[in-house]
Amino acid sequence: MFRTLFKRLGIEHEVDIQPPEEKFFSGIVGYSDLKKLFMRSIISKEPSHILLTGPPASSKTIFLLQMMKGLDNSYFTDGIGTSGIGMVDYLFEHPSTKYLLIDEIDKMKKNDQVALLNIMETGILSSTKVRKTRQLEMSLWIFATSNSLDDLSKPLKSRFLIFYLPEYKYEEFVEISTKLLKEKYKIEVRTASKVADKVWNELNSKDIRDVLKVGKMAKHEETDLDIDWLIHTYKKYAMREGHETEVI
Repeated sequence: MFRTLFKRLGIEHEVDIQPPEEKFFSGIVGYSDLKKLFMRSIISKEPSHILLTGPPASSKTIFLLQMMKGLDNSYFTDGIGTSGIGMVDYLFEHPSTKYLLIDEIDKMKKNDQVALLNIMETGILSSTKVRKTRQLEMSLWIFATSNSLDDLSKPLKSRFLIFYLPEYKYEEFVEISTKLLKEKYKIEVRTASKVADKVWNELNSKDIRDVLKVGKMAKHEETDLDIDWLIHTYKKYAMREGHETEVI
């Protein structure tokens, strides 16, 4: 996996290069020490579990999205929109899965948290349906995010390395958004930064996912009037509370 990973980064034969973790997490501004720690966890021989917590406007989800893009045998799931049963069924159907990426793990039901704890403690995935029990041995690395730790059981929290990420500053938000829109949708820098500015100031959102939702509808180069119209329409009709998070 190590050689495969670095082939994907295009650095297998390079000398005097940018650190691999910086290339792998290129969409994240700063956190050089945390990126290095994540990379060590990814390539460790034994399963290692990391939980990122903090307010919605931070790089937590971006870490998972970058890992989803860069890692083979990974599975991204949302604690809000995906049932624990669906997650467990997927793992049984894809036993080669190595990296489980869970956004907003605090939104998962208690019994689903128990299933995760069992995997982390024993390395065994277990499921019981209509008096029939399935079991599967797995070496599974779990990386998760959580806005709050209050709804996670103490035993589950104890299995993670937990790190707190602070809220973005405006400049960081624009820089991260611009990088991601350019990388993901080939949006021109001026257009991308304009979209980020409008999301921050007019939608009053510090959520990178809102930038990506709007950005995917933008053309490579948009006029200011086009972007204003796009933001205005989104603001007018988008549900702001109680909607399910879109997996991008």
